[in-house]
Amino acid sequence: MKRAKILAFFSYLVVFSMLAPSLALAAPVFNPGLIITDQELTAADTMTAAEIQRFLITSQSPLANMQFVDVDGVQKSASEIIFEAARDAQINPRYVLVMIQKEQSLITSQNPTQKQLDWATGFGVCDSCSMSDPSIQKYRGFANQVRSSANVMRYYYTNQNQSWIKQQNATYAIDNLSVTPQSFATAFLYTYTPHISGNKNFWKIWTQWFTKVYPDGSLLQASGDKTIYLLQNGQLRQFMSMAALISRFNPNLILKVQPDDLLAYAQGPAISLPNYSLVRVPSGMIYLLIDDTKHPIASTAVFKTIGFNPSEVSDVADADLAAYQSSTFITTASVYPLGTIAQDKKSKALYYIKNGERSIIPSKEILTVNYPKKKIVVLDEKQLSKYPLTSDSITFKDGTLISIKGSPFTYVISNGTRRLIPSASAFHNLGYQEKNIIQISEQSLTSITPGPDLPDVTAPNTILASR
Repeated sequence: MKRAKILAFFSYLVVFSMLAPSLALAAPVFNPGLIITDQELTAADTMTAAEIQRFLITSQSPLANMQFVDVDGVQKSASEIIFEAARDAQINPRYVLVMIQKEQSLITSQNPTQKQLDWATGFGVCDSCSMSDPSIQKYRGFANQVRSSANVMRYYYTNQNQSWIKQQNATYAIDNLSVTPQSFATAFLYTYTPHISGNKNFWKIWTQWFTKVYPDGSLLQASGDKTIYLLQNGQLRQFMSMAALISRFNPNLILKVQPDDLLAYAQGPAISLPNYSLVRVPSGMIYLLIDDTKHPIASTAVFKTIGFNPSEVSDVADADLAAYQSSTFITTASVYPLGTIAQDKKSKALYYIKNGERSIIPSKEILTVNYPKKKIVVLDEKQLSKYPLTSDSITFKDGTLISIKGSPFTYVISNGTRRLIPSASAFHNLGYQEKNIIQISEQSLTSITPGPDLPDVTAPNTILASR
């Protein structure tokens, strides 16, 4: 029995190794124009003093057991100083934690020198300056460094029009690279550290410690908030009603996240109308909404011929359809405009037919997940031949978790591709649940185009300081 299990596991490893070349590990890509957003830099309430202390303990940082004299003359723990400095400046305490790692490796260095502690955030020290320069000694000391680094970011926001402070949407030559900051936070980080390498290291630490990278197609809901979002093209699209949500996705796939997990994403257009809605704009044109497209119905005669019900039409403003892409007209020649499932009478092959074309449904698992309520129409070969076969096959809906039974590997569908979730810690860290995993066959798995792996969680002790 044990031998059989070992052989089965080995077979999965062989399958996985065959797929591995096209599943190269993908981490977020550094964009020198957007290191972090303003929402991230100014989120002052992301961590309490206790949470900062737990972070230091978990990271095995020597700061967890250190105390320093603060600017008010009171001796405090490192976590208290970091928390109070961030709170007073209304700057994210995570920024401070990243800065003391970026500049002096104080999160991971097991035996920091007094010099590292005295110049914890590199504040006041220029590239050509000596740390023994008498003019900068007023900035010396752990508490001074932490508070100065937090305070200067708040100063930049308050005095952002001063010419020496880098600006959002202005272009600068930095290390022979043309950089246009897309946030004030990014501009201010370049003001503080005018180099690409140092800011890339800041971004790397921030991303690996504090950024959860969710794949497109994820349904996200922050704890304590009723708002549910679809992550699409890197933007959060708010569902304005449950009808709009359940007409597209399984609500069981909603991932519960922390509010600050959403800060890295821009707001996209809201999703206000249920899928397959019939809507009429002020001009009188009636559209059928399918996913992100709007299909104009050619005429009243077509409307009646297809069998749509006038009572199902809702009046909307043109602005309500602004996020929808215009698509093909629905005419009397349109076959199955809402889509239907067809099965070959002889071969039992499954197809999805819509607007006169058919696409292969490779497995019954996809049929069950994507179209749980659609009836199957049985057609013979001659009837099926009326519908040209497309080159694209149907895959699972975005957000679906899949795995081969008995395999240690789990994937999430994103933009029609399967993306490996690289570890159990990454699976749980992102909020996925085992009960939502769909068991599929090897054949079904290999029929889905592979995408890049999701980034894994990286421990703090893998990152070195670098300005």
